[in-house]
Amino acid sequence: MKNKKMVSVVVSLSLLPLFACNAESKMKLIDKSTSTPPVSAAMQRHEVDDSKNDLYARFSYQPVKGLGYEQGVHRRDPSSIIKVGDYYYVWYTRSEDPKLSWLNADIWYATSKDGITWQEQDIAVKRGVDGEYDDLSVFTTNILVANGKYYLTYQAEKKDGYEINVVAMAKADSPEGPWQKLAKPILTPTYDGEWKPHPKWDNKLVAVKSGSWDSRMVHDPAVIPRFGKYWLYYKGHGIGDTMWADSKWGVAVADHPEGPYIKSPMNPITNSGHEIWVWPWKEGIAAIVDWAGPEKSTVQYSDDGINFYVKSTLEDVPPAGGAYIADKFDDPKDGQGFSWGLAHYGRSDWAFLVRFDTQLKQGMKKKLGWKQFPHYSTIRDVMVAPDKFNIPRDSLVK
Repeated sequence: MKNKKMVSVVVSLSLLPLFACNAESKMKLIDKSTSTPPVSAAMQRHEVDDSKNDLYARFSYQPVKGLGYEQGVHRRDPSSIIKVGDYYYVWYTRSEDPKLSWLNADIWYATSKDGITWQEQDIAVKRGVDGEYDDLSVFTTNILVANGKYYLTYQAEKKDGYEINVVAMAKADSPEGPWQKLAKPILTPTYDGEWKPHPKWDNKLVAVKSGSWDSRMVHDPAVIPRFGKYWLYYKGHGIGDTMWADSKWGVAVADHPEGPYIKSPMNPITNSGHEIWVWPWKEGIAAIVDWAGPEKSTVQYSDDGINFYVKSTLEDVPPAGGAYIADKFDDPKDGQGFSWGLAHYGRSDWAFLVRFDTQLKQGMKKKLGWKQFPHYSTIRDVMVAPDKFNIPRDSLVK
Protein backbone atom coordinates (compact mmCIF):
# COMPACT_ATOMS: atom_id res chain seq x y z
CA MET A 1 0.00 0.00 0.00
CA LYS A 2 2.80 2.41 0.81
CA ASN A 3 4.39 1.83 -2.60
CA LYS A 4 1.08 2.47 -4.35
CA LYS A 5 0.69 5.81 -2.60
CA MET A 6 4.21 6.86 -3.53
CA VAL A 7 3.64 5.94 -7.18
CA SER A 8 0.42 7.93 -7.23
CA VAL A 9 2.15 11.08 -5.96
CA VAL A 10 4.99 10.74 -8.45
CA VAL A 11 2.62 10.31 -11.38
CA SER A 12 0.55 13.33 -10.31
CA LEU A 13 3.56 15.57 -10.06
CA SER A 14 4.92 14.36 -13.37
CA LEU A 15 1.72 15.46 -15.09
CA LEU A 16 1.97 19.09 -13.98
CA PRO A 17 4.23 20.22 -16.84
CA LEU A 18 1.89 18.45 -19.30
CA PHE A 19 -1.14 20.38 -18.03
CA ALA A 20 0.82 23.60 -18.17
CA CYS A 21 1.90 23.02 -21.75
CA ASN A 22 -1.57 22.05 -22.94
CA ALA A 23 -2.97 25.32 -21.54
CA GLU A 24 -0.01 27.46 -22.54
CA SER A 25 -2.17 30.11 -24.19
CA LYS A 26 -4.22 30.66 -21.04
CA MET A 27 -1.86 29.66 -18.24
CA LYS A 28 1.73 30.45 -17.50
CA LEU A 29 4.18 27.57 -17.56
CA ILE A 30 5.04 26.27 -14.12
CA ASP A 31 8.29 27.70 -12.84
CA LYS A 32 10.37 24.64 -11.97
CA SER A 33 12.77 26.82 -10.00
CA THR A 34 10.13 27.37 -7.28
CA SER A 35 8.16 24.91 -5.18
CA THR A 36 4.92 26.96 -5.29
CA PRO A 37 2.14 24.80 -6.75
CA PRO A 38 -0.26 26.29 -9.30
CA VAL A 39 -3.70 27.42 -8.12
CA SER A 40 -6.85 26.88 -10.16
CA ALA A 41 -9.20 29.77 -10.94
CA ALA A 42 -11.85 28.22 -8.69
CA MET A 43 -9.53 28.13 -5.69
CA GLN A 44 -8.31 31.65 -6.36
CA ARG A 45 -11.95 32.75 -5.98
CA HIS A 46 -12.52 30.54 -2.96
CA GLU A 47 -12.77 32.37 0.36
CA VAL A 48 -14.33 29.92 2.81
CA ASP A 49 -16.32 26.68 2.86
CA ASP A 50 -20.09 26.89 3.35
CA SER A 51 -19.82 25.36 6.82
CA LYS A 52 -17.77 28.36 7.95
CA ASN A 53 -19.44 31.05 5.84
CA ASP A 54 -21.43 33.62 7.83
CA LEU A 55 -23.44 34.46 4.72
CA TYR A 56 -24.50 30.91 3.92
CA ALA A 57 -27.70 29.44 5.33
CA ARG A 58 -30.62 27.20 4.55
CA PHE A 59 -34.31 27.95 4.84
CA SER A 60 -37.20 26.07 6.43
CA TYR A 61 -40.87 26.95 6.11
CA GLN A 62 -44.07 26.72 8.11
CA PRO A 63 -47.64 28.02 7.67
CA VAL A 64 -48.85 31.13 9.45
CA LYS A 65 -52.30 31.76 10.85
CA GLY A 66 -54.32 34.71 9.61
CA LEU A 67 -52.36 35.34 6.39
CA GLY A 68 -52.43 31.89 4.81
CA TYR A 69 -54.32 30.57 1.82
CA GLU A 70 -57.79 32.07 1.36
CA GLN A 71 -59.76 31.43 -1.80
CA GLY A 72 -60.25 34.61 -3.81
CA VAL A 73 -57.82 36.70 -1.73
CA HIS A 74 -54.17 37.23 -2.65
CA ARG A 75 -51.53 38.28 -0.12
CA ARG A 76 -47.99 38.66 -1.40
CA ASP A 77 -44.72 40.63 -1.28
CA PRO A 78 -44.43 41.19 2.48
CA SER A 79 -42.35 44.10 3.70
CA SER A 80 -39.54 43.90 6.20
CA ILE A 81 -41.00 43.23 9.63
CA ILE A 82 -40.66 45.67 12.51
CA LYS A 83 -41.45 45.39 16.20
CA VAL A 84 -43.17 48.18 18.10
CA GLY A 85 -43.94 47.46 21.74
CA ASP A 86 -45.19 43.89 22.04
CA TYR A 87 -46.23 43.53 18.40
CA TYR A 88 -44.60 42.71 15.09
CA TYR A 89 -45.91 44.60 12.07
CA VAL A 90 -45.84 43.63 8.41
CA TRP A 91 -47.25 45.28 5.29
CA TYR A 92 -48.10 43.47 2.07
CA THR A 93 -49.92 43.56 -1.26
CA ARG A 94 -53.55 42.47 -1.01
CA SER A 95 -55.72 41.92 -4.07
CA GLU A 96 -58.85 40.07 -5.13
CA ASP A 97 -58.13 40.30 -8.86
CA PRO A 98 -59.09 36.96 -10.46
CA LYS A 99 -56.10 36.87 -12.83
CA LEU A 100 -53.14 38.87 -11.53
CA SER A 101 -52.46 38.83 -7.81
CA TRP A 102 -50.46 42.08 -7.77
CA LEU A 103 -52.85 44.33 -9.72
CA ASN A 104 -56.01 46.10 -8.58
CA ALA A 105 -54.28 45.93 -5.22
CA ASP A 106 -53.93 47.95 -2.05
CA ILE A 107 -51.41 47.79 0.78
CA TRP A 108 -52.64 46.17 3.99
CA TYR A 109 -50.99 45.44 7.31
CA ALA A 110 -51.13 42.78 10.02
CA THR A 111 -49.79 42.36 13.56
CA SER A 112 -48.51 39.45 15.61
CA LYS A 113 -47.02 38.72 19.03
CA ASP A 114 -45.08 35.63 17.96
CA GLY A 115 -44.52 35.89 14.19
CA ILE A 116 -46.76 32.86 13.53
CA THR A 117 -50.30 33.90 14.44
CA TRP A 118 -51.16 37.13 12.63
CA GLN A 119 -54.17 39.40 12.82
CA GLU A 120 -54.99 41.15 9.57
CA GLN A 121 -55.86 44.74 10.46
CA ASP A 122 -56.84 47.07 7.65
CA ILE A 123 -55.78 48.95 4.55
CA ALA A 124 -52.70 51.11 5.06
CA VAL A 125 -52.45 52.72 1.60
CA LYS A 126 -55.26 52.72 -0.98
CA ARG A 127 -55.10 53.06 -4.72
CA GLY A 128 -55.65 56.57 -5.98
CA VAL A 129 -58.83 57.87 -7.53
CA ASP A 130 -59.28 57.74 -11.30
CA GLY A 131 -56.76 59.87 -13.12
CA GLU A 132 -54.04 59.77 -10.46
CA TYR A 133 -50.70 58.08 -11.09
CA ASP A 134 -51.61 55.19 -8.75
CA ASP A 135 -55.23 54.55 -9.74
CA LEU A 136 -54.62 50.94 -10.89
CA SER A 137 -52.51 49.49 -8.11
CA VAL A 138 -50.25 50.22 -5.14
CA PHE A 139 -48.16 47.19 -4.32
CA THR A 140 -44.79 45.59 -3.42
CA THR A 141 -44.20 47.74 -0.37
CA ASN A 142 -41.44 48.11 2.19
CA ILE A 143 -41.10 49.93 5.49
CA LEU A 144 -38.59 52.54 6.69
CA VAL A 145 -38.37 53.87 10.24
CA ALA A 146 -36.52 57.16 10.60
CA ASN A 147 -36.57 60.16 12.93
CA GLY A 148 -39.51 58.80 14.89
CA LYS A 149 -41.70 58.43 11.80
CA TYR A 150 -42.76 55.54 9.57
CA TYR A 151 -42.45 55.52 5.79
CA LEU A 152 -43.89 53.05 3.30
CA THR A 153 -42.24 52.89 -0.10
CA TYR A 154 -44.11 51.04 -2.83
CA GLN A 155 -44.58 50.79 -6.56
CA ALA A 156 -47.59 52.31 -8.26
CA GLU A 157 -49.22 51.90 -11.64
CA LYS A 158 -51.77 53.93 -13.56
CA LYS A 159 -54.70 52.40 -15.47
CA ASP A 160 -53.65 53.96 -18.78
CA GLY A 161 -49.94 53.99 -17.92
CA TYR A 162 -48.91 51.25 -20.37
CA GLU A 163 -47.10 49.32 -17.62
CA ILE A 164 -44.94 52.28 -16.61
CA ASN A 165 -44.31 51.84 -12.87
CA VAL A 166 -43.03 54.45 -10.40
CA VAL A 167 -41.94 54.36 -6.76
CA ALA A 168 -44.12 56.27 -4.29
CA MET A 169 -44.04 56.96 -0.54
CA ALA A 170 -46.50 57.48 2.30
CA LYS A 171 -45.65 58.55 5.86
CA ALA A 172 -47.23 58.29 9.32
CA ASP A 173 -46.52 59.00 12.97
CA SER A 174 -47.60 55.49 13.96
CA PRO A 175 -47.25 52.06 12.32
CA GLU A 176 -51.05 51.92 12.37
CA GLY A 177 -51.38 55.13 10.38
CA PRO A 178 -53.10 57.17 9.17
CA TRP A 179 -50.80 57.26 6.15
CA GLN A 180 -50.30 60.42 4.14
CA LYS A 181 -49.14 59.96 0.55
CA LEU A 182 -46.46 62.27 -0.79
CA ALA A 183 -47.77 64.36 -3.66
CA LYS A 184 -45.39 62.94 -6.27
CA PRO A 185 -43.46 59.72 -6.81
CA ILE A 186 -40.00 59.69 -5.23
CA LEU A 187 -38.47 57.74 -8.13
CA THR A 188 -39.43 57.46 -11.79
CA PRO A 189 -38.08 55.51 -14.77
CA THR A 190 -35.42 56.91 -17.02
CA TYR A 191 -37.75 58.18 -19.71
CA ASP A 192 -36.01 57.20 -22.93
CA GLY A 193 -36.58 54.63 -25.64
CA GLU A 194 -39.61 54.69 -27.91
CA TRP A 195 -42.86 52.75 -27.67
CA LYS A 196 -46.43 52.65 -28.94
CA PRO A 197 -49.64 51.16 -27.53
CA HIS A 198 -50.14 47.47 -28.17
CA PRO A 199 -52.61 46.97 -31.05
CA LYS A 200 -54.61 44.28 -29.19
CA TRP A 201 -53.97 44.53 -25.43
CA ASP A 202 -55.10 47.51 -23.39
CA ASN A 203 -52.53 49.22 -21.19
CA LYS A 204 -49.66 47.33 -22.87
CA LEU A 205 -46.80 48.82 -24.83
CA VAL A 206 -44.76 47.69 -27.81
CA ALA A 207 -41.13 48.78 -27.95
CA VAL A 208 -40.11 50.71 -31.04
CA LYS A 209 -36.62 51.53 -29.77
CA SER A 210 -35.00 50.06 -26.67
CA GLY A 211 -34.38 52.35 -23.72
CA SER A 212 -32.24 52.39 -20.59
CA TRP A 213 -32.26 49.44 -18.21
CA ASP A 214 -34.93 51.16 -16.06
CA SER A 215 -36.87 53.03 -18.75
CA ARG A 216 -40.06 51.01 -18.34
CA MET A 217 -40.37 50.27 -14.63
CA VAL A 218 -38.79 51.11 -11.30
CA HIS A 219 -40.21 48.86 -8.62
CA ASP A 220 -39.67 46.63 -5.54
CA PRO A 221 -38.27 49.54 -3.49
CA ALA A 222 -36.44 49.20 -0.19
CA VAL A 223 -34.77 52.02 1.76
CA ILE A 224 -31.96 51.35 4.22
CA PRO A 225 -30.17 54.03 6.29
CA ARG A 226 -26.43 53.43 5.85
CA PHE A 227 -23.25 55.47 6.03
CA GLY A 228 -25.24 58.51 7.15
CA LYS A 229 -27.55 58.55 4.11
CA TYR A 230 -30.71 56.84 2.84
CA TRP A 231 -30.17 54.20 0.17
CA LEU A 232 -33.19 53.37 -2.00
CA TYR A 233 -32.60 50.06 -3.77
CA TYR A 234 -34.96 49.20 -6.59
CA LYS A 235 -35.47 46.82 -9.50
CA GLY A 236 -35.56 48.06 -13.08
CA HIS A 237 -36.93 46.91 -16.40
CA GLY A 238 -36.31 48.66 -19.69
CA ILE A 239 -38.39 49.35 -22.76
CA GLY A 240 -37.37 46.63 -25.20
CA ASP A 241 -36.51 44.01 -22.55
CA THR A 242 -37.41 40.62 -23.95
CA MET A 243 -37.36 38.62 -20.71
CA TRP A 244 -38.58 39.44 -17.20
CA ALA A 245 -35.70 37.46 -15.72
CA ASP A 246 -33.30 40.07 -17.13
CA SER A 247 -34.08 42.45 -14.26
CA LYS A 248 -31.31 44.20 -12.36
CA TRP A 249 -31.01 46.48 -9.32
CA GLY A 250 -30.20 50.14 -9.06
CA VAL A 251 -29.80 52.50 -6.12
CA ALA A 252 -30.72 56.13 -5.48
CA VAL A 253 -29.33 58.03 -2.50
CA ALA A 254 -30.79 60.86 -0.40
CA ASP A 255 -29.91 62.90 2.66
CA HIS A 256 -33.46 62.72 4.01
CA PRO A 257 -36.10 59.95 4.12
CA GLU A 258 -38.41 61.77 1.71
CA GLY A 259 -35.63 62.58 -0.75
CA PRO A 260 -34.81 63.85 -3.22
CA TYR A 261 -33.32 60.51 -4.27
CA ILE A 262 -30.52 60.75 -6.82
CA LYS A 263 -29.81 57.70 -8.98
CA SER A 264 -26.25 56.44 -8.85
CA PRO A 265 -24.22 56.89 -12.06
CA MET A 266 -23.00 53.33 -11.44
CA ASN A 267 -26.48 51.85 -12.01
CA PRO A 268 -27.32 49.08 -12.47
CA ILE A 269 -25.35 47.83 -9.47
CA THR A 270 -26.34 44.17 -9.86
CA ASN A 271 -26.63 42.05 -12.96
CA SER A 272 -29.39 39.90 -11.43
CA GLY A 273 -32.21 39.84 -8.89
CA HIS A 274 -36.00 40.08 -8.95
CA GLU A 275 -36.99 41.22 -5.46
CA ILE A 276 -34.99 43.55 -3.21
CA TRP A 277 -33.38 42.11 -0.04
CA VAL A 278 -30.87 44.36 1.70
CA TRP A 279 -29.76 44.63 5.31
CA PRO A 280 -26.86 46.06 7.34
CA TRP A 281 -24.21 43.38 7.70
CA LYS A 282 -21.11 44.02 9.79
CA GLU A 283 -19.68 47.27 8.38
CA GLY A 284 -21.47 47.18 5.03
CA ILE A 285 -24.61 45.99 3.26
CA ALA A 286 -25.59 42.42 2.43
CA ALA A 287 -28.13 41.43 -0.19
CA ILE A 288 -29.94 38.33 -1.34
CA VAL A 289 -30.06 38.35 -5.13
CA ASP A 290 -32.83 35.91 -5.89
CA TRP A 291 -34.07 33.97 -8.88
CA ALA A 292 -33.43 36.27 -11.87
CA GLY A 293 -30.20 36.61 -13.83
CA PRO A 294 -26.75 34.99 -14.08
CA GLU A 295 -25.97 35.52 -10.38
CA LYS A 296 -29.35 34.30 -9.17
CA SER A 297 -29.75 32.73 -5.72
CA THR A 298 -26.69 34.34 -4.19
CA VAL A 299 -25.85 36.33 -1.08
CA GLN A 300 -23.72 39.35 -1.97
CA TYR A 301 -21.86 41.92 0.10
CA SER A 302 -20.78 45.52 -0.42
CA ASP A 303 -18.71 47.73 1.84
CA ASP A 304 -19.79 50.89 -0.01
CA GLY A 305 -23.40 50.20 -1.05
CA ILE A 306 -22.49 50.18 -4.75
CA ASN A 307 -20.04 47.39 -5.51
CA PHE A 308 -21.44 43.97 -4.57
CA TYR A 309 -19.53 40.68 -4.55
CA VAL A 310 -20.91 37.15 -4.38
CA LYS A 311 -20.25 35.48 -1.03
CA SER A 312 -22.44 32.39 -1.26
CA THR A 313 -25.10 30.63 -3.27
CA LEU A 314 -28.39 29.56 -1.68
CA GLU A 315 -31.00 26.87 -2.16
CA ASP A 316 -34.75 27.36 -1.97
CA VAL A 317 -34.68 31.15 -1.45
CA PRO A 318 -37.92 32.55 0.08
CA PRO A 319 -39.93 34.23 -2.70
CA ALA A 320 -40.24 37.97 -2.06
CA GLY A 321 -39.04 37.53 1.50
CA GLY A 322 -39.40 40.18 4.16
CA ALA A 323 -37.28 39.56 7.26
CA TYR A 324 -37.36 40.81 10.83
CA ILE A 325 -34.07 42.71 10.96
CA ALA A 326 -33.87 44.32 14.40
CA ASP A 327 -31.11 46.80 13.51
CA LYS A 328 -32.07 47.53 9.90
CA PHE A 329 -32.83 51.19 10.55
CA ASP A 330 -30.10 51.91 13.11
CA ASP A 331 -27.18 52.33 10.67
CA PRO A 332 -25.17 50.03 12.98
CA LYS A 333 -21.39 49.74 12.96
CA ASP A 334 -21.75 45.97 13.18
CA GLY A 335 -24.93 44.78 11.45
CA GLN A 336 -26.23 41.56 12.99
CA GLY A 337 -28.49 40.04 10.30
CA PHE A 338 -31.71 38.07 10.80
CA SER A 339 -33.18 34.64 11.53
CA TRP A 340 -36.82 34.71 10.33
CA GLY A 341 -39.41 36.48 8.26
CA LEU A 342 -42.34 36.05 5.87
CA ALA A 343 -42.45 35.20 2.18
CA HIS A 344 -45.18 34.46 -0.32
CA TYR A 345 -46.08 31.23 -2.05
CA GLY A 346 -48.28 30.86 -5.09
CA ARG A 347 -48.66 31.91 -8.69
CA SER A 348 -49.73 34.95 -10.66
CA ASP A 349 -53.38 34.15 -9.99
CA TRP A 350 -53.14 33.18 -6.27
CA ALA A 351 -50.72 33.83 -3.46
CA PHE A 352 -50.51 33.65 0.33
CA LEU A 353 -47.91 34.23 3.05
CA VAL A 354 -45.72 31.70 4.86
CA ARG A 355 -43.02 31.99 7.50
CA PHE A 356 -39.37 31.13 6.89
CA ASP A 357 -36.60 30.52 9.39
CA THR A 358 -32.89 30.70 8.64
CA GLN A 359 -29.44 31.35 10.14
CA LEU A 360 -28.33 34.64 8.59
CA LYS A 361 -27.64 36.21 11.95
CA GLN A 362 -24.25 36.60 13.54
CA GLY A 363 -23.44 33.95 16.11
CA MET A 364 -26.14 31.50 15.05
CA LYS A 365 -25.25 27.85 14.67
CA LYS A 366 -25.81 26.78 11.08
CA LYS A 367 -28.32 24.01 10.44
CA LEU A 368 -26.59 21.98 7.77
CA GLY A 369 -27.68 18.40 8.44
CA TRP A 370 -29.58 16.46 5.80
CA LYS A 371 -32.28 15.41 8.28
CA GLN A 372 -33.32 19.03 8.75
CA PHE A 373 -33.70 19.63 5.00
CA PRO A 374 -35.43 16.62 3.43
CA HIS A 375 -36.36 18.73 0.40
CA TYR A 376 -32.73 18.86 -0.74
CA SER A 377 -32.21 17.26 -4.17
CA THR A 378 -35.95 17.26 -4.90
CA ILE A 379 -37.34 18.72 -8.11
CA ARG A 380 -39.87 21.49 -7.58
CA ASP A 381 -41.99 20.47 -10.56
CA VAL A 382 -42.49 17.09 -8.95
CA MET A 383 -43.50 18.75 -5.68
CA VAL A 384 -45.98 21.05 -7.42
CA ALA A 385 -47.51 18.52 -9.84
CA PRO A 386 -46.85 15.03 -8.49
CA ASP A 387 -49.77 13.54 -10.46
CA LYS A 388 -47.99 14.42 -13.69
CA PHE A 389 -45.12 12.19 -12.65
CA ASN A 390 -47.36 9.38 -11.38
CA ILE A 391 -46.25 9.97 -7.78
CA PRO A 392 -48.83 9.60 -5.00
CA ARG A 393 -49.28 12.92 -3.22
CA ASP A 394 -49.08 11.12 0.12
CA SER A 395 -45.46 10.25 -0.63
CA LEU A 396 -44.54 13.95 -0.60
CA VAL A 397 -45.89 14.56 2.88
CA LYS A 398 -44.28 13.27 6.07
